Amino acid sequence: MSAPTIDLTRLDAVGTAAALPRSNGELVFDAPWQGRLFGLVVHMCQSGAFEWDEFKTHLIAVIDESGIDDTCDPAVYYRQFGEAFCRLVAEKDFATTAVLEQRTHAESERLSHADSDHDHDHDHDHHH
Repeated sequence: MSAPTIDLTRLDAVGTAAALPRSNGELVFDAPWQGRLFGLVVHMCQSGAFEWDEFKTHLIAVIDESGIDDTCDPAVYYRQFGEAFCRLVAEKDFATTAVLEQRTHAESERLSHADSDHDHDHDHDHHH
């Protein structure tokens, strides 16, 4: 049995707030987590965990609520995409809100240190 295909054109409608960021026809990701998040959402949809339109409804709502509709910026778009996914996960009871908040905090902490370009500890007692 083959996996169902997802018609991404319903989400990737050019000119709508939910259009996927593209450059020369290719999806654009600014950071590895964005591609992983996108892949996770597509995989879960293909596996039958939810319908693509359910996710799309949350994505459009997040974009509308944010007041930021510059979805051609992957940094903005995938934060909104992630929020939409978190809302869908909570709605479907895949995880509790507390678990989602804990994981979001842990990832935020990890990512805030990921772009450090030096190899020393931040023990506040070091001298430069």
